[in-house]
Amino acid sequence: MTASTGITMVEAIHQKYDDDVETCIHIHIPASAPGKTDSGHIVIPPILALHDSNICEAGDLDRLGTLCKQVQELDLTKNCIKDWNQIIEIIERLPRLRFLNLTSNPIENRSSWQCDKQFPNISNLILNDTNIAWDCLMKLLHVFPRVEELHLSLNGYSSVDLHGDFRFPPLSRLYLNENKIQDWTEMCRLGQCFPNLGNLVAMESKFTSIMSDADLKETFPCLKSLNLSKTNLATWEDIEIFREFPALVDLRIKDLSFIKKLSEKERRQNIVSRLPNITKLNGSPVHEQEREEAERAFIRNFLDAETKPKRFYELEKIHGKVEHLADIDLSPDDLYYHIKVKYGNKEEMMDILKDQTVKDLKKELQNFCGLASDKMKIFEFKSDYENLYLMRSDIRSLHSYRFTELDEIHIYDVKTKVISKGDYEIVEKKEKKE
Repeated sequence: MTASTGITMVEAIHQKYDDDVETCIHIHIPASAPGKTDSGHIVIPPILALHDSNICEAGDLDRLGTLCKQVQELDLTKNCIKDWNQIIEIIERLPRLRFLNLTSNPIENRSSWQCDKQFPNISNLILNDTNIAWDCLMKLLHVFPRVEELHLSLNGYSSVDLHGDFRFPPLSRLYLNENKIQDWTEMCRLGQCFPNLGNLVAMESKFTSIMSDADLKETFPCLKSLNLSKTNLATWEDIEIFREFPALVDLRIKDLSFIKKLSEKERRQNIVSRLPNITKLNGSPVHEQEREEAERAFIRNFLDAETKPKRFYELEKIHGKVEHLADIDLSPDDLYYHIKVKYGNKEEMMDILKDQTVKDLKKELQNFCGLASDKMKIFEFKSDYENLYLMRSDIRSLHSYRFTELDEIHIYDVKTKVISKGDYEIVEKKEKKE
């Protein structure tokens, strides 16, 4: 095999691991050389990477089998392999192979190509920048019947031409970055053909909308993670459609042009407030406190709007009436509540920081009452109403309580039943220990 027409995979292995020869295959190598056994034979690691090695075919198949019998991951990125028959011959000699990367190989899409063999060990298949046709892909997935992760990026697809009756349940992770698909209906075909798809990544694609007549509950029933960063989504209506994916909890939608004018905090709040199903956004968890603050901010944004979105009324039912935030003076008097705190016969005037949650306050009160934060419940006593109200939400900010110096905070053990009957009459009952 001449250099101008490429080399075999066997020759590439020797060039990489044999420092003393160029193309000779059956040579004894000194035991002291790297990647060799004590007897001087080449040792190929379980992960074999032969990037950009000008490989065009397998070579001596028996020798390939001897060299690569322990290989589990094979990376042949940027080589010159054109024929699927050559790839099949390579795979046949690698009995433990489970990961195959063929990125940037000029593999020919021959409609007549057939293979009656199957390789169930292959679980990860990378076909980026191979321009593999959809009909050829369907044949390949018959050859590799247990592929769980499939990469089809940079293949120039403008449509999804899988047969309507084609189904491949094993696939759970699909990467389709930098293709030319614009119509989300095409993507819905992927959901139908891969019914157990749980993770879809389609970054830097040409989508302008994900609106479709397809029923997302039927087309993507198992999709938990979706990445559509750097796409052309252009409206909040498109963002709100992510609520309709029945299993979706993890969403990445960075670098969308239509929200770049907003600050990072505003972008995140606007997305979180619209999507109650998302628990992880752009790689970061969405905590309960962040969600509450985002939803309250959403309500405030539309308080004075003549036309309010449907989400405004949904959130108003959850949080009630929310007022505009007052301008906060950061003088010491405005940072703290000066309020009486009671526990049993003990009471004390305290300066309570406003910029904290109920959970934070419980921790602060541990020394005062001698109860662990998870063993206490605290009530607000409003002088205007002369009644006790349980401070139920641990993530609620103390700012929202608007305490005055006439109000009080009362602490009780969690096992104590507290019944308020107005006029500040309290009945306490200790729960019986079982």
